[in-house]
Parts: sequence; C-alpha cells; structure tokens
Amino acid sequence: MWYVLWTNTGREENTRQLIRSYADPALYTRCMIPYKLKRHYFGGSSRLVKLILFPSYVFIETDSIKEFVNNIKWFPGFNVILHTDDIYCPLHKHEEVLLLRLLNDHDVIDISEGYMEGDRVHITAGPLTGQEGFIKKVKPRQGVAILEMNIFNRTTEVSLGLELIRK
Repeated sequence: MWYVLWTNTGREENTRQLIRSYADPALYTRCMIPYKLKRHYFGGSSRLVKLILFPSYVFIETDSIKEFVNNIKWFPGFNVILHTDDIYCPLHKHEEVLLLRLLNDHDVIDISEGYMEGDRVHITAGPLTGQEGFIKKVKPRQGVAILEMNIFNRTTEVSLGLELIRK
C-alpha cells in the first residue's frame, strides 16, 4: 500500500535520501517523489524543467506502516504520515492506479501532446493519453492541462505539461 509522508517543502529529496540510506529496507518496497516536466518559456526560447508534483510530500510503498514510522520518526525533516484519528491512511486504489499510470520509470510525468477540436482536447501521445476525462481545462499559452484528481482524500487540481499541435 502507498502512504504519504509530509515533510518540509524543499526537503523532499533530503528526506528520501535519509530513508534510502538509513531506514530498514525490509520495511518498505519503494520511496518516491513524483515529478512533472513542464516547458518554461523565457524571452523567445524554451527549456524543460522538472518540478515536484506534490511539494512537501514523499510517497512510501509499505505493508508495515507502523514499523516504518517507528523506524524513521527520528529523521530530521520527518513530520507525519497522513492519517485520520490515529489511523494511517493509504492512498485509495484509484488514486494509486492513476498516479502510477501517469509516471514513467523515473517517477516523472512527461509532457503530453494533443490538439484542440472546439472546446475539447484530444491527447495523441504521452501519459495523458486516455485520461481526457480528468482534464478540467487547458492553458495553451502556458503549455499545461489542469487535471482534477482525487488524492489525499480531497479533490486537488494538478497542472501537467501539454504541448498542443495543430491538427
């Protein structure tokens, strides 16, 4: 099951490195920080930048969450595993499936390609292929698609890279 560790913004990579270096590897299967690629435009030129998809969060796959927390609670930057009433809350299966479907092997969501037909967007390539139903709006000048995702037990808007091509 996937759980979400909340840490200080800007300390996500440090927290992941501490977990990989010092946490008992028998207590977790995978530790990841989801990233997204986005094209930034600067004075007529552009470059790809890699941004953290959910700042302040590190995702942990484990079947032993209580033992895992006891093993890492002394780490600097560790705040808390998301929970409700002292019960640790894993991601719901549909949240997990959607997130893992969008990520590549390096835990990065690549830029998708598509085109507009009237008010509808059609994705032709990339991780958003087949996910058009989650797209709430498209901002062509910014090169992003705004998705509405149910994650962390709430609805969250996430902007992902989208390059629109002419049909």
